[in-house]
Amino acid sequence: MADSQTLARVHSGTTRTWFSGGALLLASVVVGASLQPGFVPGSGILRTALFSAALLVFAFGLRGGAGSVTARRPLGTIALAGLAVWLLLGEVLQDTLATALSDGSATTGLLVFAYADAAVQFLLAIIAVVQIGRAGMVSAPWNWVPAWCVGAVTASWLLSQLVAGGTSIDPMLVTVVLLSLDGLLRMGSAVLLGVLAVVLADRASRARAPQA
Repeated sequence: MADSQTLARVHSGTTRTWFSGGALLLASVVVGASLQPGFVPGSGILRTALFSAALLVFAFGLRGGAGSVTARRPLGTIALAGLAVWLLLGEVLQDTLATALSDGSATTGLLVFAYADAAVQFLLAIIAVVQIGRAGMVSAPWNWVPAWCVGAVTASWLLSQLVAGGTSIDPMLVTVVLLSLDGLLRMGSAVLLGVLAVVLADRASRARAPQA
């Protein structure tokens, strides 16, 4: 009886974690799509804060860690939480960094952050998605969907770096197309992961129902 109650609490915590994380991801997409950064003050920070909050929920879980997609193993949990903090920090420093770079007043710390930003994001994301895939908390093949998303976004970014500077086509047109593609992939990945988390939360809830 005690084991049954414990299992029910774990399923309940998993359902809440995945539903909450998925809802936060979808909310970040809605904010990003409806409140264009640069036109609505604070919209970029709000969008990133929602996305980062989703990552923290997925990393640590709710109700004593239930639903953590990394099984709260140190490497994956630290990487996912670190990515959440790094993304939010980058959004907060974005305007300051742009101004400092344009007028030449950037400090050493800001310059290091600017040059290391993409590499740190990639490293943390790769570690996190590999650990999610290996943790076994999310059933196959869905446990590797985050890795597919990171791969698609990374490929888009690499394409933009390779093509933008070495094409005979109008550089401005190429830049706009590549940025649009990158934005669509990032938004599509967030939507996919958000919907998947909600669907898996519903499945976990249904699996719990017969044991009640």
